[in-house]
Amino acid sequence: MLYSGAMNPYLVLYNHEWYRLFSATFMHFGIEHLANNMLLLFLLGQIFERAVGTTRYVGIYLGSGLAGSFLSFFYMCLMGKNDIVAGASGAIFGIIGGMIIVVLVNKGRYKGISAKRMIFMAVLTLYFGFATAGTDNVGHLGGLIAGFILTFISYGIPTLIHNLKNDGYVDFDEENPYT
Repeated sequence: MLYSGAMNPYLVLYNHEWYRLFSATFMHFGIEHLANNMLLLFLLGQIFERAVGTTRYVGIYLGSGLAGSFLSFFYMCLMGKNDIVAGASGAIFGIIGGMIIVVLVNKGRYKGISAKRMIFMAVLTLYFGFATAGTDNVGHLGGLIAGFILTFISYGIPTLIHNLKNDGYVDFDEENPYT
């Protein structure tokens, strides 16, 4: 894994192999690791992509994966750890966090998914990470937080503005939206 691009703080920091923060999000420690991540992505990714669109989906997925890797790298540097890290979990958690934003922005429900269900899923998935030895929980949290932020900025704010405008709460001047 190390020779194939997995993230390792020493190699990133001292050999300047910053690409590992990105490449590690496409690597997995075995078929079970890959299958777990792809199952979550299959179940939630399609719904999320339909909600936010393909371009936002790809940006949020990659941004969350990179944020998870970076936070994991930063944490390991602070703690003096030199672990080898790989997996799409940070990106998957970004999709979970993003889906929570989608549901909340749509008044607590989206395509039969409630805010309670999404928050329960996030908590349960985090719990399994903390209960499993060798799991990069800092990367999971980094991806989740990045998913919240990226989705709120790219989808949440425009959707809220659009909903306010269409519900008649805000009267924008179409020719000069700044007045």
